[in-house]
Amino acid sequence: MSPYPRPGRHAAEFLKGWDTDDNDRLRYSFGLTGVDQKGNFLWVDVFGWMLLVVALATLALHICNMGWRQMRQLSVMGQPSRQAYFKDNKTRWWPWIQRHILTAPLWKKRHNRTFQLSSAIENGTLPGRWHTIVLAIYVGLNIAWCCILPYGEERAEVIAALRGRSGTLAALNLIPTVLFALRNNPLIPLLQVSYDDFNLFHRWGARITIAEALVHTASWVANTKNGGGWKHVAAALRDESSYGWGMVGTIAFVFLGIQAWSPIRHAFYETFLNIHRLCVLAALVGLYLHLAQHKLPQLPWMWVVIIMWSVEVAMRMFRVYYNSLRLTRASHITVEAMPGEAVRVTVDLQRPWYPRPGCHVHIYMPAMNPLLPWTSHPFSVAWAAIDEPSHKEMADVGLPTLEGQPLAPHGPRPSRQISLICRARTGLTRQLYDKAANSEHTMFTTWGAIEGPYGGHHSLDSYGTVLLFAGGVGITHQVMYLQHLVKGFEASTTATQKLLLVWTVPESECLEWVRPWMDEVLRLKGRKKVLRVMLFITRPKKKLENVNSSSVKMFAGRPKMVPLLEEEVRNRVGAMAVTVCGSGAFADDVRGAVRPFLDKGSVDFIEEAFTY
Repeated sequence: MSPYPRPGRHAAEFLKGWDTDDNDRLRYSFGLTGVDQKGNFLWVDVFGWMLLVVALATLALHICNMGWRQMRQLSVMGQPSRQAYFKDNKTRWWPWIQRHILTAPLWKKRHNRTFQLSSAIENGTLPGRWHTIVLAIYVGLNIAWCCILPYGEERAEVIAALRGRSGTLAALNLIPTVLFALRNNPLIPLLQVSYDDFNLFHRWGARITIAEALVHTASWVANTKNGGGWKHVAAALRDESSYGWGMVGTIAFVFLGIQAWSPIRHAFYETFLNIHRLCVLAALVGLYLHLAQHKLPQLPWMWVVIIMWSVEVAMRMFRVYYNSLRLTRASHITVEAMPGEAVRVTVDLQRPWYPRPGCHVHIYMPAMNPLLPWTSHPFSVAWAAIDEPSHKEMADVGLPTLEGQPLAPHGPRPSRQISLICRARTGLTRQLYDKAANSEHTMFTTWGAIEGPYGGHHSLDSYGTVLLFAGGVGITHQVMYLQHLVKGFEASTTATQKLLLVWTVPESECLEWVRPWMDEVLRLKGRKKVLRVMLFITRPKKKLENVNSSSVKMFAGRPKMVPLLEEEVRNRVGAMAVTVCGSGAFADDVRGAVRPFLDKGSVDFIEEAFTY
């Protein structure tokens, strides 16, 4: 009877036919012989405490910022024109951190501008300075943990320790990797960290998991080959199901890493997403069976992953059902072709919802993709039509009324309709535009559903001066902020005293995308006192119309960011927020223009990016 620990029933049966010499040479290939379990779980505890400390520090910072902004808003609501106290920074260290770390690109000014391998192929973006610091620490610690081993006299024992360490870390890193990929990640609303940031850490967590899975597999292969040759490697994979399933998981992880490479992901996003989900399922099944059949202590971590994923699927289904489905009815969707190869998508919801600025939804249109009806696409909510409800409808949604009139006319109002603007690229957006453009009256109707809303956590209510920058369809992120802040100015529910929209589009025809909603905003009471609009047409086909009113101006070319920001900062009222939504190059230009002013006054920079 062999004295060495065996991994389980299957491995024990597998080794029965081997002679004593084989068992002796291969003792570091099977079971936990040579594996530094004490060291492994020491690093697990360290890693868990580190994540907890980072989360708590982020939460504390968010609570402090939220409390300061709430106090600032309440302080100025009585006399909103008197905000001089909040115009300047109250500390030196926090503006310095904002300028040089939190909002700084890694080098010079490039951050979200993609690296183009060709006109059709892009190779991702460059992380910001803060993201790079966090990722460098994260990657460095994982490398260090794999290198700090109980180095002994026997080389096979060190390799066995590396096998155990890398396998433990791969299973452990899978938890945050999956958590950060979830749309319903509870940390997003709790920590006020965007899904885009979590998606970045998801990709890097996945890369680390894949690398450690490869090291784990290579370590096992090395000891098995050195102990008995390649015939023993082949025999173990053929006859021992745990190792076979482990190899399935490793191969699936490696394929995931190749398939998720940025040029492939962006060029074939819809195909990538569906294959990605299947490969993730294969990888998780392989890893689960590998751990379960060897009765390894990391198995509970797989249950954590399975529970998180199951709850995520349930939450998505609930969101889809609540907003868009009622018995046999689904949401009615109208798709209208617009100039500039864009479509306006209007979704009639089955139940009312309370819209908030800056949110986005995922839209499902099974009729447009019958082979993959579960495929969804994210879009910013450009507008939510507010209908005047009846007395019964207001009572149904909990609005207090008096003789059919709402008691809180400036309070949140429900909506049963949302509108999106989608620029035709590839895949679904191109199908929508081509079908609408070739339909009668350049529009068509279909059925579908939405999932969401997500995001919309940034409140601009406490800022006396707000600058909204939009590039192209990035206007969809800003229009509802315009409506909300203008209404808040008139009702004295926000601190807003100066509001500027800077929108760049390639052609003046693109202004039709949001014309009905902008007309509604421009008709709001008090709009002329607070709102200015600057429209920049970058490639005008003809001489621009003479739009030169006191609050709406049109220009040819691109905005000169630095002098524009300098003028607005000089004449700001109270604290100032600068937000941007647009292409990566456009956002980088705005970021580069704003950063020098972050430590010159109370100025905050907020970027909305969708780097899927």
